[in-house]
Amino acid sequence: MKSFKSAICLLLIALFCAAVPAQKMKPEDVITKHLESIGTAPARAAVKNQMAVGEVVFTVVSKKSQTTLGRIVMVSEGTKNFLGMNLNAVDYSRENFSFDGKSPHIAYVRTNVRSDLGNFLLSNGVILEDGLLGGTLNTSWALGNLSTNKAKISLDGAKKMDGKEIYVLGYSPKGGSDIDIKLYFDKETFRHIRTEYKRVSSAAIGRTIDESARQSETRFKVTETYGDFRLENGLTLPHSYTINYAVTGQNGTSELEWKFNLTEFAFNNPLDAKTFETDAK
Repeated sequence: MKSFKSAICLLLIALFCAAVPAQKMKPEDVITKHLESIGTAPARAAVKNQMAVGEVVFTVVSKKSQTTLGRIVMVSEGTKNFLGMNLNAVDYSRENFSFDGKSPHIAYVRTNVRSDLGNFLLSNGVILEDGLLGGTLNTSWALGNLSTNKAKISLDGAKKMDGKEIYVLGYSPKGGSDIDIKLYFDKETFRHIRTEYKRVSSAAIGRTIDESARQSETRFKVTETYGDFRLENGLTLPHSYTINYAVTGQNGTSELEWKFNLTEFAFNNPLDAKTFETDAK
């Protein structure tokens, strides 16, 4: 009986000790471990600018998965960033997003026309300003520049996704925002594997009461996912990157997807002063 009681006590102690770290985990703990998962502090500090180049497959998911091929380049330096695509489509031949350290810039894809994703980023400029888009593929990555962007981070708990245990952080930009931003981290490696942006726009007002009653709110959801992490110049970075854009509203659901396969990386190369200037035209 005495040995049985001792075993129970040891089990309870073990369970208590295992529970304490989880209970004491704070947002800053997740962030610290996440940054360490990218590379050592000296390795991260040594990177003044970085570039990633690869292939993109663009798919209109809501239209029988129509696809377009192209190339992508991502460049960043400090808090500045640029994401550009060249696509093999007459009506959608390019996509350029950038932040020059002062303002976000979204290029037109056709004369005076921006893409759906471009309009979403234009309406929610903080995604580029805070270095959220592209995650750790940019030196401007939001969690590596919290002293500059002054965002508030909350630990929204742990959950299971695709068979993995993950931590979820809530991201609230300085001054607030009407988009809900969640960052997802692998609980074992602390790598950043997903970002979700959600926004709801109120229903439009019709010309009559009956017409207004028929209107519905519009729900936007943009998801970034990252995978295939490998070492580049002392940093562990994702080589697969996907952006999914979905909007549900009065006319049903529309879904677009960009899948990137990053094959080349470069660091600390001289950059043209106009690298982060995106011409809207």
